[in-house]
Amino acid sequence: MNRSMRILVPAVFLLAIAPTVAYAQALQAPSSQPAGGASNVWFVAGGAFATLRGDCQTCEGDYPYRHGGSVLVDVGYRTNPRMDVGVELYWMPMDTAQGNIRTTHVDAVAQFRPWASQGFFLKGGAGMAFVRNWVDTLSADSFNSKALSVIIGGGWVFRPAARLGLQLFATQHALALGDLQASDGDIPDVIGNRWSIGAAVVIR
Repeated sequence: MNRSMRILVPAVFLLAIAPTVAYAQALQAPSSQPAGGASNVWFVAGGAFATLRGDCQTCEGDYPYRHGGSVLVDVGYRTNPRMDVGVELYWMPMDTAQGNIRTTHVDAVAQFRPWASQGFFLKGGAGMAFVRNWVDTLSADSFNSKALSVIIGGGWVFRPAARLGLQLFATQHALALGDLQASDGDIPDVIGNRWSIGAAVVIR
């Protein structure tokens, strides 16, 4: 009887405190989980006011600056409290006298926050740009092309640790089209620059 009691009493004690232990463990968030209940996956969608200018290495003309709207979507993963990596889709249509230029950038991007608790971030990345109906910029002909794309920029995220936030940003997308064949001959080293200022919703 004494032996049974020695076994039963500790067993009852462990069963009694088990719910308390489980509750305490549930309250402790994993160290890799961001504060505020946010996940490691992040999603950004927004729009911007953008300025476009095309040029080439040997061009003598002063090509105009063109203005329009643009949209972007980012999807990525938080690798640590200061670094995000992902993919960005940036689309900008532009009306001209001869038609509409449509450019789509698909870039691998990384965002770095120098201060983990603050919203300031720097962004950089590279990928491909797809230009459709490039007209009235370097020649009178319309053509499609692919180009190397590079992006740099920065901004500020309000409520950076929350599940839902707002981001203000400024970026530059540069694309190198290389040598293009126009009606009046080859155009060497064609480049384009897009400067954007905008806002986006951030979901984590």
